[in-house]
Amino acid sequence: MGRPIFSLTRLSGGAQAALPVLMYHRVLPERDPLQAETHTARTMDTQFRTLARCFKALPLDEAASLLAEGRLPPRAISITFDDGYRDNHDIALPLLQRHGLTATFYVSSGFLNGGTMFHDVMVETVRHAPTGQLDLGLKDASPVILGDVASRVAALDALVRQVKYLDPVQRERLSERLLATLGHKAPHQLMMDDEQVRALTRAGMSVGGHTTQHLILARLDEAAAWEEIRSNADVLSNLTGQRITSFAYPNGKPGTDYGPQHVEMVRRAGFLNAVSTRSGVGTRSAPRFELPRFVLNETTTAGILMRMLRMTAYPVGEAA
Repeated sequence: MGRPIFSLTRLSGGAQAALPVLMYHRVLPERDPLQAETHTARTMDTQFRTLARCFKALPLDEAASLLAEGRLPPRAISITFDDGYRDNHDIALPLLQRHGLTATFYVSSGFLNGGTMFHDVMVETVRHAPTGQLDLGLKDASPVILGDVASRVAALDALVRQVKYLDPVQRERLSERLLATLGHKAPHQLMMDDEQVRALTRAGMSVGGHTTQHLILARLDEAAAWEEIRSNADVLSNLTGQRITSFAYPNGKPGTDYGPQHVEMVRRAGFLNAVSTRSGVGTRSAPRFELPRFVLNETTTAGILMRMLRMTAYPVGEAA
């Protein structure tokens, strides 16, 4: 017997309820051909308008507690943003406020106040590189060929997958070299500063941990992984004046990007819940420190509602 298309019971609240957790990263003022999957302000406005009308957005901390207790209200959802981009404050926050929504922002504290994440270095490297072959000098990696937009999108996808899992020191050195090569074309001021993080909390939003340097925990030794988690929590707590109780694993694939030992570290660091990037909806029996999330890409009201309903057919924490 196949999986049901969706279950309205999952959105009715109570002990059988599921929690859809939406995952965002950046929000751009206009579409970027090299980052077509990144939401624009217009798309996000449409999504938020629909979510505000049809669902009840709860902070992740509150939603996770109610889910575990079997007391989730009907049509409850949580909205999350990863990394700490400046546009989260400048664009997403006003949209959330316009529609009366709340969200949790997972911040990699090491990039605040002028830092640049490796992904953005790769985007601008591919955008500005001349037509022809681009060789980053990566071991066991073939050069990519750059030409039209489609070729650059494909090249960017390939390069990000190669660079993401590099040794952290090697990845940092590559980023520094590419930034120097970009010169005045290098990306600047893409991440929030301290005051913008504080502004999120003053606006009633939640701030969560996302490690200090957004390093993939499974690529680190135990001491380095613990430091990434603990120092991030300390910095954000001091910055906001609040205890940081929710965590998002960088890249977030269970078994690939983090393991049981990292789940235990997050628990030991004082967090009360955590989210992964496993696609699905959380149930009452879902692991509190590995709640699933998914990306909402639909751009029409009907499409958004159907996607939210379809995701109820993918509960995490129950037998299939």
